[in-house]
Amino acid sequence: MLEACLLTLGRTLVAMPLVAQAAGAPSPLEVTIQERAHAFHGVLGVAAKNLTTGETVFVNADTRFPTASSIKTAILIEAFRQIGEGKLQRDQILTLREDEKVGGSGVLTSLHAGLPLTLADLLELMITQSDNTATNMVVGLVGTANVNRTMESYGLVETKLFRPTFRGGKPDVLPELEKEFGLGMTTPREMARLMELIADKKAVSPPASDEMLEILKRQRYADMIPRALPAEAVVANKTGQDEEKIAGTDGVFRQVRADAGIVAGPKARYVVAIYTREVDDPRSSVDNDALVIGGAISRLIYDHFNRP
Repeated sequence: MLEACLLTLGRTLVAMPLVAQAAGAPSPLEVTIQERAHAFHGVLGVAAKNLTTGETVFVNADTRFPTASSIKTAILIEAFRQIGEGKLQRDQILTLREDEKVGGSGVLTSLHAGLPLTLADLLELMITQSDNTATNMVVGLVGTANVNRTMESYGLVETKLFRPTFRGGKPDVLPELEKEFGLGMTTPREMARLMELIADKKAVSPPASDEMLEILKRQRYADMIPRALPAEAVVANKTGQDEEKIAGTDGVFRQVRADAGIVAGPKARYVVAIYTREVDDPRSSVDNDALVIGGAISRLIYDHFNRP
């Protein structure tokens, strides 16, 4: 029902004539998203940019959110940076150890210790399967602080990795922030900008950006940004799912859901980041309220940017 209502609103917005907006005034699309955010049982932030026209959509875009696994895109960029500098080799072999296996998403935790894996294998698993064991093996190579320095070099000062995944209480950097945000922290504006760097071939180098884009296209989770998009849309994205690290005043640890990506439609190519936190809905299924509203907002943005 919620998706249907939002899609109806989206069609209305697409049909509206374009009018000049007062300086600083939200657009009709931003107003609609703000209304949805106000009704949502959680905190919602959105940032999107049409790479064809430069038009932007910002709602709570500078609010800090836990990244969950969406920070793995930043780790991917750092790995490609070090490959480009010759510090790492994509075909170098790492051997899976039993003590490296961690829970959550991925396949390596079910495979035998002693398995040889190339760095390219680990990057593929880290993004396409959101494999946490592969992620930690990559972080061990590239270094948490190096990821953050590279983000800062791009002007992304709010986008931070704090530690390997599934290692709560043992941050590599910034322990006070890690207590609240867990694996990583970002804002919708900064994560949309990070995706824009890849889309514009400015992340590391044009060949590296192209390769990272193809890896992101193979990402298998389609519960938010791609959720309600038409088959013609081409999506390259990275999701995140976690639980808040600090309980609410009622003692409940609420949910975190996130997605950031690059979308190509018939009329426009754009970047979008949709972040939620303090989500009341505890369900881990695709029907979680955050995923449903995120998917509907994604479709609103797609229809708006691809309007006739």
